[in-house]
Amino acid sequence: MKFREIFRFEFHYQLRSVSTWIYLGIAFLFPLFFSAIGESSDDAVFLNAPSSLIFITVFASVIWLLSAGAIAGHAAARDVQTRMHPLMYTVPVRKIEYLGGRFLAAFLLNALIQLAIPLAFFLSFHIRTVDAAQLGPFRAEAFLTTYFYLSLPLAFIVTACQFSFSVLNRNAIVAYVGSLLLFPIIFPLIGTMVAKFAGNWELVKLIDPVGFSIIGSVDTWTAFEKNTRLLRLEGMFLWNRVLWLSLALGILSYTYLRFSFVHTAAGNWWSRFKRKPSVEAPVARATRRNTPLTITPAFSVATHVRQTFAIAGYSFGAIVKSKAGLVVVGLLTLQMIVFAHEYLEFRGVPQYPNLMNLLGMLTASLRDFQTPLIIIPILINYYAGELVWREREAGLDKISHTMPVSEWSLFLGNFLGLALIMGVWLGFLLLAGVIIPMTMNYPTVEVGVLLKVLFGIQLTNYLLFALLALVVHVLVNQKYLGHLVMLLVYLAMVFAAKIGIEHNLLLYASDPGWSYTDMRGFGPYLAPWLWFKLYWAAWAMLFAVAARLFWVRSMSEKLWMRLRLTRQRFTRATALTAVAAGGFVLISGGYIFYNTNVLNEYSTAAERTEKIAQYELKYGKYKHTPQPLLTGTKLQVEIYPEDRSAEIRGAYTLINKSTLPIDTIHLATANGVKTGAVKFDRAFTSIAEDQQLGHSIYKLSKPLEPGDSLRLSFAVAYHAQGFPHKGIVVSVIENGTYFINYNWLPAVGYQAMRELRDNGERKKYGLGPWAVPSLYDAANTKRIMPGQELIHLEAVVGTAAGQVAIGPGALLGTWKAGGRNYFHYATSAPIRNNYSFFSANYATQEATWKNPESGQAVAIRLYYHPAHGEHIDRMVKSVKDSFAYYTRKYGSYPYSHITLIERSGYAGELNAEPTTVDYGESFTFSNQKDNPWALDLVYFPIAHEIAHQWWGAAQLLPAHVEGGIVVSETLANYTSLQVVEETYGKEHARKLLSMWRKSYEVPRSRAATPLLQATDAFIGYRKGPLALHALSEYIGKERVNNALRQLLTKYGSGKPPFATSLDLYRELKVVTPDSLQYLLHDYFEKNVYWQLKAVQSEAQQLDSSTWQVTLQVDARKVVVDSTGAEVAVPMHDWVEVGVFAASEKELGKPLYLQKHRIRSGVQTITVKVKKKPSRADIDPNYLLIDLNLENNTRKVKLEGVAEEGFDLI
Repeated sequence: MKFREIFRFEFHYQLRSVSTWIYLGIAFLFPLFFSAIGESSDDAVFLNAPSSLIFITVFASVIWLLSAGAIAGHAAARDVQTRMHPLMYTVPVRKIEYLGGRFLAAFLLNALIQLAIPLAFFLSFHIRTVDAAQLGPFRAEAFLTTYFYLSLPLAFIVTACQFSFSVLNRNAIVAYVGSLLLFPIIFPLIGTMVAKFAGNWELVKLIDPVGFSIIGSVDTWTAFEKNTRLLRLEGMFLWNRVLWLSLALGILSYTYLRFSFVHTAAGNWWSRFKRKPSVEAPVARATRRNTPLTITPAFSVATHVRQTFAIAGYSFGAIVKSKAGLVVVGLLTLQMIVFAHEYLEFRGVPQYPNLMNLLGMLTASLRDFQTPLIIIPILINYYAGELVWREREAGLDKISHTMPVSEWSLFLGNFLGLALIMGVWLGFLLLAGVIIPMTMNYPTVEVGVLLKVLFGIQLTNYLLFALLALVVHVLVNQKYLGHLVMLLVYLAMVFAAKIGIEHNLLLYASDPGWSYTDMRGFGPYLAPWLWFKLYWAAWAMLFAVAARLFWVRSMSEKLWMRLRLTRQRFTRATALTAVAAGGFVLISGGYIFYNTNVLNEYSTAAERTEKIAQYELKYGKYKHTPQPLLTGTKLQVEIYPEDRSAEIRGAYTLINKSTLPIDTIHLATANGVKTGAVKFDRAFTSIAEDQQLGHSIYKLSKPLEPGDSLRLSFAVAYHAQGFPHKGIVVSVIENGTYFINYNWLPAVGYQAMRELRDNGERKKYGLGPWAVPSLYDAANTKRIMPGQELIHLEAVVGTAAGQVAIGPGALLGTWKAGGRNYFHYATSAPIRNNYSFFSANYATQEATWKNPESGQAVAIRLYYHPAHGEHIDRMVKSVKDSFAYYTRKYGSYPYSHITLIERSGYAGELNAEPTTVDYGESFTFSNQKDNPWALDLVYFPIAHEIAHQWWGAAQLLPAHVEGGIVVSETLANYTSLQVVEETYGKEHARKLLSMWRKSYEVPRSRAATPLLQATDAFIGYRKGPLALHALSEYIGKERVNNALRQLLTKYGSGKPPFATSLDLYRELKVVTPDSLQYLLHDYFEKNVYWQLKAVQSEAQQLDSSTWQVTLQVDARKVVVDSTGAEVAVPMHDWVEVGVFAASEKELGKPLYLQKHRIRSGVQTITVKVKKKPSRADIDPNYLLIDLNLENNTRKVKLEGVAEEGFDLI
C-alpha cells in the first residue's frame, strides 16, 4: 500500500513540475528538428525508413540523458536536498517501498519522455510538406521494435544508474554528471578502443549501452534493408541488452543493500573513521573594552577586487574539493599517457610524439563533439551550475544575499574560479604533452608552443564557453533546466550549419580555425583567430552585464521581481560597461565583416551549391562542343611568400584535333584568383565573361581549321586580402607555398568536373541524375578530360631569396635577380596537364638511378623540410627499387628525372603527378626504428606513387568511365606490393595484405558493384589489389605481369582510346587457364563472398615420420548485388588447404599447402604430413574474400595425445 502511495505521489509530483514538461517538449522537438534538416545521403532510402528512426532515436537519447538525470536525481535525493530527510527517515516505511516507489515513478516518467521521440518522428512527416516519393509505407512494427528493444531498456538502464548514483551520494547532480560522462562518452570510447586492440568490432556492440554501435551496423545495410529491415533482438545486441539490464538490476540491488535511513554523518563510516577526538576548548575570559570598535565601511575599487579574488579562491577551492573534475580530467590525462602508443600509431606502425601529433591529441575545437576532450565542456557546464546554486542548495542564500558584495564581484569571482580550474585541467594536458615524448624516448619537447596553444588558444575557447554557461544558469534560474538549455546551446553551436547559421560572426566563440605545422608554424591563422576572439570577448562582456543585472539576490526569484531589480542595478558604471562592450562588438565585428564579406567572398553552403548547379544549367549545353586541345604551356611564375601573393603570365598552344572548324573558344577561369589579359594570336571578340560562374566565351574572327594551332596568352594574379570567415587559404605562405594548375590557371572548354554530383541537390534544380559514365560506353573512352591532355611545359619560377621554387620538369638552370631566386624547368617528354608549384626553405638531396639494361639514367631529387630528413634514405631506396622492378617488368620510364617534394600541412597523404610526387608533413612521422618488424609505411607509399608513373598519372591513363579506379589505384597498389615482396620478402608482403584485409573488419555493407565497374575508393584500393594478388597466387606472378605489360603496350601512349577495367580484364583472361576462368569471373564480374569454416581437425600418427590429418570444412559461396540482395551459388572451387607446424608467428612452417576442389556444404579432407601438425587451415593465405577469417583455422587434435593440462589414464 505504501509502495503505491509513494509511487503515485512521486509520479504526480514530478508530472506537475514545469521542468518535466519542458524535458518532454525538448525530447519531442529534437526529432522534429533533425527530421526537418536531415536528408538521406542515399536517394533510395526513405526519409521515414526504420533505419532513420533508429538513427534519430539514438541521438535524441543523448539529449534525453540530461532530463533523465534531473528526474532520477530528484526522485532519489530530493529529501536530502530539501533537508526533509530527518523527518522522512522517521516514517515507518520499508526501504523497498521508499526506494522502489520513487525509482518506478522516475523510470515511468523517463519511459514516457522517450515515447515522445518516435511520436515526433512520425508527426514530422505530416506537419510539413514532404515529397511523397521520399516516404515509404507506415510500419507500426518499426516503431514498436525500436521503442521496446532500444528506448525502453535504455530508459531502465539509465534510470537505474542515475537513481543509484544519487541515492548513494545523496546528491541529485551526480545523476546528471555520471550518466552524461559514462553513457555517451566513456562506454563508447572504451568499446571502440577494446574493439580496435582486440580486432573484434562486435565487442563495441556489447559495451555500448546507448546504441551508437547500432548506427554503425545500420550503415552497413543496403538501401533495401534500410527501408525494410527492423531492429532485431539478436546476436551481440541481444547480449548487450542482457548484460546491461543485468548490470542495472545489480546496481539497484547494491543500492538497496547500501541504503539506510540514517543521517549522512552517522551513516558514513569513513567520516567516523576520520573524526578526531574532541578536545574541550578552554573557556575564554571575558575582557572589557574601554573604547568601542570602530568599523569604517570601504567600497572602493580595491575592495571589490579583493572580494572578487576571495570569491574566486573560494569557488576554486569548492571545485577542487569536489574532486570529480580533477579525477575525470586526471583519468583522461592518464589514459592519454598510458595509451600514447595506441593513439600515436597508424596501421600498426608507431608515430613520433612530435609537436604536431601531440597537438592533435591534446587539443580539439570547442565544436568537436567526437573527441574525449568533450568532457571538459561538460564539466564546465556542470560546475557553472554548481557555483551559481551552491549557496541556495546549502540554505545559505538568505545570509549571502545580504552581504555587502557587488553582483560584479559575485559573477566575476565565480568566473575566475572556473578559469582557475580550467587552468589546472589544461596543466594536466600540458603534463601529458611533456611526459609522452619522454616515455617514448623522443628527444624534443617544445614546451613553449604547447603553452601557447593550451593556455592561449584552448583556454580562450574554454573561458568563453564558461562565461556563457554561467550566464545561462543565471538567466534560466533552474539548475537542471539550465544544464539542459546549455546543452541545447552547445548542440546549436555544433549543428549550426544545419539550421542555416554558417558565418562565424553569428556563432558564439567561433573562429576561422587555426593550425600549426613544423613547416609553416601558425602561418596566417593567428591574426584572424585573435580578431574573432576579441569580438566574442566583447559579446561575452555584454552577456556578463546581463548576468549581473539578473543575478538572484532577493527573497523572491520570480521573473517580475528580477526585472524590477535590473532597473535598480543598471547604474552608470554598468551602462558604460555595456556601451564599451557594445562599441567594441561593432568595431571588431565591422572589421571582421570587412575582411570576410568585402575583401573576401562569403557564401553559404546553399549558395555555393546553387552556384555549381547554375554553372551546369547555363553552360552544360556546351559540354560536347568541339574545342581545341592544349598541347603546350609556357609560364612565368612569380611567388611572393612574404606578401602571400603570386603572379603568373602564361601562354597556351592549342590545336584543333577535331574534324570541324572551331570559331568559338570557351575558357573556364578559377575562383580565388583574378584572370585577365586574355588574348589570342588572331582577332577575336568577347561574347561573355561570367566572372561569377567562371566561364568566358570568345568568338574568333577567323575559325580555327582542323590541324591548325592557336596561341592563347593570359595573366593570373593571386593576393591574399584580409581573411575569410573560415577556411583560410594557405596556397601562398611564408614557408610552404603549394598550388595546383587547375586551381588557378584557365582551362579550355566546359569543365564537367565542376558539375554538381549530389543527386538529391540536382533534383532540386531540375538536373538529371549524375553518374560516372558506363564502362560499356565506347565514346567516353575516346574523350579527353581536363588534366588528361599531353603537353610540353616550360616554366620559369621566381621566389624569395633563401627559398627553393619547384615546378614540373627537369631543372635546367637557377639564378638570382633583384634579390630573388629563379628556377627554370622544362619537360623532356610530354606530361599530363596536371602539375603543381612549390616554394619553401627546403633542404635538398640528390641521387641517380641507372637502368642496368638500357643504361638510362634517372635523376632523383628530394626537397624536404630540414627537420624531416630522417626517412630520406629509405625514400630514395624505395624510388630506386621501384624503378628497377617496374622498368624490368612493364617497360621503361619515359622521363629523365623524378622529384619528391614535401608540402606544408598536417595531412600525410601522397599525390603523384607526371615526374613528381608530393607528400604532407605527417608522412614523415613514422617511427620505423622502434618497430622494425612492422609494415614499412615510408617505403610502400613511395613505391605506390612511383607506380603511378606507369599507371594512372603518366603513361597508362584510365578512361573516364566506371572502373577507372581499378586501372589506376588497383594496379598501383598491386605492383607496389610486388616491389615490397621483392625487397623485404613474403613475410613483409603478408603484413601489407593483412592491412588491406583488416579494412573488411570495420563494419561496412557487402552491397557493391562488381570490381569491373568500381567507382568506390575502398574497392579500388583494397578489393582490387587483393583480387590481383589472389590471381597471381593461382596462376603465377609472371602471367599477371605479362597481362599488365600487354595492357601498357596497347594503351600507354597517352592518346585515346584510354584504358578501361574491361581492357585489363581481357588481358587477364588471356593469361588465365580455362580451369580458373571462374575465379576471374567471381572477382571481377560479380561481387562474390566466400564463407569458409574449419569445423574440426584431427591427426593420427601412422608411423614415426607420418601423420594423417583430417580436416572437416564447411563452405558456401554467395553473390551480393548493389542493392544487397544475396544469392547462394554452387561452389566447386580450388581452395588452398594448409597444415602447419607449431610456431609463435601467425603461420608456422607449412607441412602441407595445396589447392583442393571445395564444393558447397560440409566435406572432409585427409592429407599426410611428415611432422607433428599443430594447425589446419582452409584458405590460410586468405586469397578469397571471406568476412569471417577467425573460423578458417582449427587447432589439430592429436589422437592419443592428452590436451594440455590433463593426463590420460
